[in-house]
Amino acid sequence: MFFDKKPASDFDPGYPELPLNLRVGAILAVDAAEVLRFTGLDLSWRPPEGEMLATAVSSMELFGLRLVRAYARSGDQDLLFQFNFDASGALLDINLFGLAEEVRPATADDWGMWLDPGGLIGGTDLNAPNGHHYLRQWGEGDYAEPVTVSERIYADPKKPPRVVDHRLSLYARTVGEEDENILLSADTDIEESLVRAWIGLNLSPVGVKVY
Repeated sequence: MFFDKKPASDFDPGYPELPLNLRVGAILAVDAAEVLRFTGLDLSWRPPEGEMLATAVSSMELFGLRLVRAYARSGDQDLLFQFNFDASGALLDINLFGLAEEVRPATADDWGMWLDPGGLIGGTDLNAPNGHHYLRQWGEGDYAEPVTVSERIYADPKKPPRVVDHRLSLYARTVGEEDENILLSADTDIEESLVRAWIGLNLSPVGVKVY
């Protein structure tokens, strides 16, 4: 069981109680043993090494799980650490993603390519620009509606969050004994609407150190 740390009294009222000492300003580092797991595999993306600063955090519910996210950067790449907890508070695993691409559809037809029935987000498979073929992980049949969830992202615990509405679909390909994932996300907030493609890997519950 992982215990949450209560927010300070001057934090925004909606700021979540976060486990594992996750917070804005936390230091995140992928464990060296996790990096070794992926050595020699024909992957399109690998976990970054070294320490990274959490610049924003969030917490939301999806599929009966609590998803706690921490956003960071490594060099010029945006990163997303997603810690997946069950209903009892046990950490199941960690998804680590790097931002592969941002697309800003300009017209309704452009958006339809992504979100209309049979569109790229929710289709049964995905032929990615990296030349690899990925299979949808959520839903059944030739097309599954994108999963919808709202995320409240805090870059400053004392200020109101940025609220982002996501329409998501997860894809994966198996490489050896590991899965390489692509998360397609049509995102809308008060400032803009765009599609983000994240590429990443599944880490063990002890795969990321938090300081």
